Amino acid sequence: MMAASGRAGPRRIGAVVAPAAVSLLLVWLLMRGLSWEKLARSVLSASAWPLALYALLALAGIWLRALRFRMALPPPKLGLGRILGATAVQNALGDLVPARLASLGSYVWIMSRRFAVAGESAAATFAISFVLDLLTLGPLLLLAVAARLNAASGLPLGWISAFAALLFAAALATAWWLAPLTRWAARLPRSLARGREGCVWAKSAAFLERVAEALAACRRGGALARLFAVSFAIRLAKYAALYALTEALLIGAGIVAPHPDLWDLVIGVSATELVATLPIPALGQLGVWEGGMVGALVMMGFAREPATLLAFGIHGITTAFEYAVALLAFAALLALSRRRKNR
Repeated sequence: MMAASGRAGPRRIGAVVAPAAVSLLLVWLLMRGLSWEKLARSVLSASAWPLALYALLALAGIWLRALRFRMALPPPKLGLGRILGATAVQNALGDLVPARLASLGSYVWIMSRRFAVAGESAAATFAISFVLDLLTLGPLLLLAVAARLNAASGLPLGWISAFAALLFAAALATAWWLAPLTRWAARLPRSLARGREGCVWAKSAAFLERVAEALAACRRGGALARLFAVSFAIRLAKYAALYALTEALLIGAGIVAPHPDLWDLVIGVSATELVATLPIPALGQLGVWEGGMVGALVMMGFAREPATLLAFGIHGITTAFEYAVALLAFAALLALSRRRKNR
């Protein structure tokens, strides 16, 4: 036992030191030749009105996410305020580890431990929201690419509009068929389980079947189209908030060069999120997120310095804001729990 715990100590230290070293190396490479003073000044001097607009839109996005979770949960429905607290906490943990595992774990823990929601139902709801995020991301990303092509080659606006309509119709049709597709996907792990109910394949199949049931219930109740519309609104709120934050940082830094527009941010943030999901060991994706954003903006023709200022400023401010909201939400959840115990 002592030998095992002795080996566990260095492993735990390594699990922290290695990601910290990767983050420091990436940050050093990204900021090489650039001014830390200018970066700090751009953050501290961010324009107040765009910054306030960012905060309002970011809060609206959290509220919409909570509304979507409540719509997808089976009855009896929890109050929106309680789900809002759980949503704020999981939202802040999205970049802590890849694949949103920290978000999933925190959401399921709060919903099951604090509000007595079945863990399977909470996890299925989270999975539905994740899939709908992907379905709304694809059309917006392709539409942003089409808009960039339009700016470069002068494609008619009518063609872009028709292309956008087809993309969103295809995404909505995919959402409609998610339940049978998920049931079909559950067959593979079920066959790999070979009757062993306790193995990981059987648990995976059971989870997929639970997600399929939740999706089918949403479709029968007519909620799937509303869930898709709310997911689209979440995407718009996210990109509008980041656009406001971008303007706040660039104005604060006094940069008069061409600013990224909304379509640039859709492409840049989408590429960044893709890079951030890779299994790169880093502390809270520090350095990985910024590297993805800088690379995307530079590839689109923006200078390295403003792209780097934007990447570090956006990640720093959004992380600080989301963690502040999450701490307030968690404190409110604890106060609510204590008040119940005292009754």
